[in-house]
Amino acid sequence: MFAFRKKKGPTVGLDINSGSLTIVQLSESKMGLELVRYASQPTPPNVVREGLIADSEIVGSMVAELVLQAGIPSRSAPPTVNVVVPGQSVVTKLVPVPTGMPPEELEDVVTQEAINHVPFPIQEANLDWAIMPATERTDADGVRRVEVILAAIQKTIVDSYWRTAEIAGVQLGRMDVSYLAVIRSLSRAGYLALDDKLIMSVNIRHDATDINLVRNGMPLFSRSVLLGVETLGEAIARSLDVSLDESLSMLPQVSIFGSPAQDARLAQAAQVARTVLGDITDEVARSLEFYKSQAGDVVVEQVLLCGAGCELSQLNEFIANRLNIQTQVVDPLRNILVEAALIPPEKRATHTMILGAVTNPGSTVVPTVDLELNKELPATSAVEGLEEHRTQRVISEVQTPWFMPAISSGVGLVLVVAGLWAYFSQYDVPKKQNELAQLETDIELGKRQLKNMSNLKEDNELLTRKKKVLDIIVNQGRPWSYVLQIIRQCTPPGLQVRKVVLSGNSVTVEGSAIDFTKVSHLAINLGGSPILTDSTVEWTKRQMSTDPRVIDFGVTARLRPGVGAHPSLAGKAQVLDFSADWCEPCRQVKPIIEEAKQKYADKVEFVVLNADDQANKSLLAKYQVKSIPTLCFIDDKGNLVDKLVGFNGAQPIWVALEKVVQVAQLATPK
Repeated sequence: MFAFRKKKGPTVGLDINSGSLTIVQLSESKMGLELVRYASQPTPPNVVREGLIADSEIVGSMVAELVLQAGIPSRSAPPTVNVVVPGQSVVTKLVPVPTGMPPEELEDVVTQEAINHVPFPIQEANLDWAIMPATERTDADGVRRVEVILAAIQKTIVDSYWRTAEIAGVQLGRMDVSYLAVIRSLSRAGYLALDDKLIMSVNIRHDATDINLVRNGMPLFSRSVLLGVETLGEAIARSLDVSLDESLSMLPQVSIFGSPAQDARLAQAAQVARTVLGDITDEVARSLEFYKSQAGDVVVEQVLLCGAGCELSQLNEFIANRLNIQTQVVDPLRNILVEAALIPPEKRATHTMILGAVTNPGSTVVPTVDLELNKELPATSAVEGLEEHRTQRVISEVQTPWFMPAISSGVGLVLVVAGLWAYFSQYDVPKKQNELAQLETDIELGKRQLKNMSNLKEDNELLTRKKKVLDIIVNQGRPWSYVLQIIRQCTPPGLQVRKVVLSGNSVTVEGSAIDFTKVSHLAINLGGSPILTDSTVEWTKRQMSTDPRVIDFGVTARLRPGVGAHPSLAGKAQVLDFSADWCEPCRQVKPIIEEAKQKYADKVEFVVLNADDQANKSLLAKYQVKSIPTLCFIDDKGNLVDKLVGFNGAQPIWVALEKVVQVAQLATPK
């Protein structure tokens, strides 16, 4: 017996964006890795919006033309196409877990994280996750932990790529996230190494900009901002009163650093470009500061630039001057054989993502993350045209000399069959039917019992997950009820909040508004609240399909340091009593505190903090508590007014109380 395998077509990379559609094919040769086929076409207006396919019919037809134009063989077997999806359309999250966690338990943890953080029903998402071994570390409590990256994308987006591939006559392969494809391309080109250096990649795409912090090939922080080449082109078009296509064609001639151009139009375009790129650079700086607030005072060794924005002259000098960090425009083709005339040097950085998509994850020098968002079949089947085959049998009558004996034998056989039929139909079959009915009853009963057991198991798993969540809330002690009150107070009129996502020390407010100024006011109000800080507009997006006036937004802020299990530690004068049960002077302080509570109950919040409790470790460090008892007197703005160490009688306590009450009254508006 011989087994024949279905022939597999070549694997190619496909980049679909609002500026162009590009297809490439790489091949190993004796000389090394070689770019053997390449084709690109400009994208018609409105068929790709915000990096996603809006018209599968047109895009599919263009992909089929690109396959023919590039000369990719497809007659014997259709090519497999790896695509890149924009980072802003994929929800990603890093989840720290103990090393060596069993796969079943890891799957439960990751699934629960997805349920908690994915902003759409989990049944409507394609999920995948991967362990990042290069992030393994030992926590302060001595537990070895490793980061797991979780990614989720809506199935409707995946289905649009399936429809496009079906129309194009190709096979849909791996779906890569834009910033992960960039990391794989940078690793293959030799820009990354296993040297623990922190590298920042900035991919200025047509529709957005991906900001990514990478160490040892692993993404530690990723963010997409809706500022890209289209934003730059639209700004120049408005300033010069020209079409978008004309403004985009001017970009390679625009110099944004150094002496101004002699041409007045180019000089004006350069000024507009510096403004937009300044906004992008500010977002890069804010992303770095946010990461530092989480990871400590880290140092970025180098900024690597890629994407369509790199066609601007002297972009690296401009960003290096703004960030004061060494900056370089990458060449993803520097280790690939390619004809010089096929891709000009100024356009090489544009193809960083697509080269990462077509690169085998296991072939890079530095290991990279391999996520597969195309793990499931599309929601609708395209199988049509099944044919029915009918077979007719013609029996010809032939006269034979033994016809009558055969008839007699046939009659006898019919009588025997009739007797057997009577036996089975009247006796044996009814008996078997009764037995079968009883068996079906038993099976149905067993199914009900099994279903009840399954429901009990699901209820138990749900209760277990809820317990984990409650444990986290109780142990970490975040004042979320007070946070929700702050959000309600800070929301301007005319702005609708749809969702509030609480995660760790951060809170994200998502909603919609007609006026972008309302969104900015919300971010400013949250940043100025007593317990929130570092408030930024994380993303905005217009509802093009429903009402173009409406802007969807996401605003992110984080808890101020020191705000923990006691929401009363902000917005009201308070006295913090750091003590312990075994401390004799602490017991002498308690009667005075109880008397003070009755006298100043409406003006001062009294909080007793156990100095031996690890949950109060941050407050001990903040107020430099080195011995007990220690009393900290804090005004309603969170400022330390007075501090008493040890017990020296009741008089100093009453004096300090009068002082903090007087400060709070002076700060209260009349």
